[in-house]
Amino acid sequence: MFEGLSYIELSGKSYPIRCDILVLEKIQEAYGNLDDFESKLMTWEPDKDEEGNKIQDENGDVKYHGKLPDAKALPDALYWMVSEGEAVTAEEEGRKPEVITREGIARKVDLTPIELANQLHDEFYRCFKSKNVKTTQKE
Repeated sequence: MFEGLSYIELSGKSYPIRCDILVLEKIQEAYGNLDDFESKLMTWEPDKDEEGNKIQDENGDVKYHGKLPDAKALPDALYWMVSEGEAVTAEEEGRKPEVITREGIARKVDLTPIELANQLHDEFYRCFKSKNVKTTQKE
């Protein structure tokens, strides 16, 4: 029924995570804009000049520098994605979903903020890739 789930390892336990339209709706309600939220998960950003233009190197490639992810966005994204992953798993298995709390799942994080942000961003980005092309495209 559903495309395979991604998983995140927290304190020795594997949790399914899923970013789908329901999670995007929560992100938009809380943050107003999906692009703005994505930038809060990013651990790098382009270098810009005084006028806000992206700086390029001699080969024309945009130069980037590292940055820290937003401390509020991390537990929000983790909670929403783990909750949705658990709901999908429970539905597939025909059982009631385990209750996940924002604080409870955040306390299990034993990754660095950058590691966590990168995994959550990967799942966020995966949400926008084409899936299940056979059943959604006309033949």
